[in-house]
Amino acid sequence: MKKIYMIFAGIMLAMTVSAQLAWDTEMTKSDFNNAQTVISKTDNVSFSAPVMGLGGGLSIGKIVLIGTYEDECVIALPQTGIAETLSFSWQGGSNGTFSVYQSADHNNWSLVVSKEGNTLSLDTDEEVALATTTRYLKFAASAHTAVVFRKIKVTELKRLSAGTDEWPFGSGMVDDADGTKNVNILWTNIVAEVSSTDPHFSASLATVGQKNLIDQTTQLTIRYAHSEAGQHSGEIVIAGEGKEVRIAVSGETKKYDQTLTWIQNLGECQAGDHVQLNAFSSSALEIIYESSDESVAYVVNGEVVIACAGEVTLTATQPGNYKFNAAEPVSKTLTIRKADPMIGVTVGDLTYGQALSEALIEEQLGKVEGTFSWVDQDPSAVLDAGDYALTVRFTPTDLCLYNTREVPVALHIDKAQQVITWENQETELTVGQAIPSSAVLSSGLEITYAYTECLLSIENGVIIPENEGEVTVVAYHPGNNNYLPTTVIMTVFHIVAGETTDVQGVQQSEVSSQKVIIDGVPYIITESTKYDLKGLRIE
Repeated sequence: MKKIYMIFAGIMLAMTVSAQLAWDTEMTKSDFNNAQTVISKTDNVSFSAPVMGLGGGLSIGKIVLIGTYEDECVIALPQTGIAETLSFSWQGGSNGTFSVYQSADHNNWSLVVSKEGNTLSLDTDEEVALATTTRYLKFAASAHTAVVFRKIKVTELKRLSAGTDEWPFGSGMVDDADGTKNVNILWTNIVAEVSSTDPHFSASLATVGQKNLIDQTTQLTIRYAHSEAGQHSGEIVIAGEGKEVRIAVSGETKKYDQTLTWIQNLGECQAGDHVQLNAFSSSALEIIYESSDESVAYVVNGEVVIACAGEVTLTATQPGNYKFNAAEPVSKTLTIRKADPMIGVTVGDLTYGQALSEALIEEQLGKVEGTFSWVDQDPSAVLDAGDYALTVRFTPTDLCLYNTREVPVALHIDKAQQVITWENQETELTVGQAIPSSAVLSSGLEITYAYTECLLSIENGVIIPENEGEVTVVAYHPGNNNYLPTTVIMTVFHIVAGETTDVQGVQQSEVSSQKVIIDGVPYIITESTKYDLKGLRIE
């Protein structure tokens, strides 16, 4: 039985701790009817019974005390937290007195407020200070006093303040160490969150305060990070449990100045030159170059890329970054002139008979593309064999960058080959019967003949047999300024005797060339022309 009683007592104690009148909350009917909130009352205490002389029943939310002799109602406050004020309203009146008491232990009561009189009062609001240790309140009435208490509310003590409401940090440079300011936060019975409205400012603590402590001081360090240039402002906010402190913070972070130096004298350059720009800044940041006309020149990786002859302004800039201000730009003028292309020209040999246009002209260095043409020479001309000193003109493909150039060249023209063919020749001849030679020289020049015996003669390509016998004839050409000598072609002829005919009996239209005897004198007749044997023409 004793054990059961102890368990019951423990349960009641737990209920007493957990179900008391909450802080900062007006008492309601449910609180009044809760044995853990109203821990004791006399018989003449009710929540909604009618009050004599006040017009009947009262609405809920009121405590009614009819003090016949000594009536009271004791209310328990939470076991944690700190009491600050009691506020309530009252209505009633008689010859007696109503009073409110406070106590830390439900014993040693001290008077908070007391009212006496013989008048009927209207609703009257009261607010009185409580001791910070108060845990119990007692509402009492005596000597036939009827009174109604309502709007009963106990405020929990919470205080929050700061030693200043503004902290200007002044100015600093980017990447300087954090600026710091210390401020004292005074608090009572509170836990407050610390935050910043600007990311450049931060606080050393995430929370300030603790429950159930009175008039404490916490030093808060505010930091200003110089991570970004500019004007910065914000607030450090300490807020919690209905209390709030705002500390205005401000500061300025400045960038460093930088200077740009460019001592290079650009002057002039030409196609093929490599111009490396050498501007530099005191910040050691990368220099950016801009061209006034990129069709003339532009810059890649600090080197000028030449596009065309002309004049261009190059400007060196350094726009800065998070730490440095932009540098003052520096400009320089560059004049670009056309270059004379460096070329090495060779001309292939020709053979007599080929036109100049057939000569192979090559540029050996291969640095500049272009085409060649002959100067003061018709490309269709055929020159005699030999060595010539001529001139060619080189026209660059890119005339925007390069000049045309005339270059002396050596040209050698070889002698041409020539070939004799002697085919289908009649080799059985008759004295006095001339026949044409079938020998042909490819160059079209006159063929030279030589004989081993003086049995015939060859004149103007006509073979004239003169005597009987066998003779070897050689055909060749010794060459000249433009042609090489030919090989020797030999043909063997057999000459037999023929009939002698009076010249008047010869049908000259039928014989192209023959030997005849007139009046005992031999002659050669060719195409109606008469020659003696020495080749002299006879009229």
